[in-house]
Amino acid sequence: MGLSVFISADIEGTAGVVSLLQCVPGEAEYEMGKRLMTGEVNAAVQGAIDAGASRIVVCDAHANMQNILPEQLLPEAELVRGAIRDSLQMQGIDDTYDALFVTGAHAAAGTHRGVLDHSWVSRMVYNIRIDGATLNEPCLNAITAGYYGVPLVMVSGDCAMVEQTKAVMPDVRGAVVKEGYSRYCARSLHPERARALIRETAREALENLEQFKPVSVPNPLCMEIDFYRTDMADAAELVPGVKRLGSRTVSFTGHPEEVFRVQELVLYRLKYEM
Repeated sequence: MGLSVFISADIEGTAGVVSLLQCVPGEAEYEMGKRLMTGEVNAAVQGAIDAGASRIVVCDAHANMQNILPEQLLPEAELVRGAIRDSLQMQGIDDTYDALFVTGAHAAAGTHRGVLDHSWVSRMVYNIRIDGATLNEPCLNAITAGYYGVPLVMVSGDCAMVEQTKAVMPDVRGAVVKEGYSRYCARSLHPERARALIRETAREALENLEQFKPVSVPNPLCMEIDFYRTDMADAAELVPGVKRLGSRTVSFTGHPEEVFRVQELVLYRLKYEM
């Protein structure tokens, strides 16, 4: 029996993606964005296959979670698609997996030269902290995986994200497919070169799996969220167990699986707009 790999796939870190035109359903270049995203996911899948993986599950992890083109995904992979879920970008992860890849990733909100930098929901969240540490999405996903004993072994995306992730987990392999000049401008590899790099990085990471350790996850776990507006914190505070720490900040402390579920509820399902 070969290795089992879980891939959490976002879109903003994809080579050639630099604006909401490629990321938002209905926008002029969204179909192009989906094709580019799917191509990079396939590269990670192929890299896992090259390293001997026999089970690969891809979790569509952007926006409405319906971005990867199912008919273009390599047939060796299974696809988790759609909402509602109990884990933002890690639906279906458990202790049967050997490794986690995160593709198309971006830097945390407020990162200089981070292409499309944000944390979970760009119009709502400024920062999110776990046990006091401000983390980007790949690192947050590594905590979810770490709870189940699964290590994050590779990420792909822009240079700022890779550097940010490696500052927390130095051993993680990073495929840099573009370098940001600003939030909406980057120099990207050609899609074919980006996919070749991702495939090679995925293969190399999985072939050296013994070098990686899962993130140690404390129980209980404390999550803090800084929202952009006070009304967003007002709405989050209505959830039982969520505490108000400041005008725009809330916290929730509990068993890790409870924290993962509350994160999904507060950030994706409890959307309050005025």
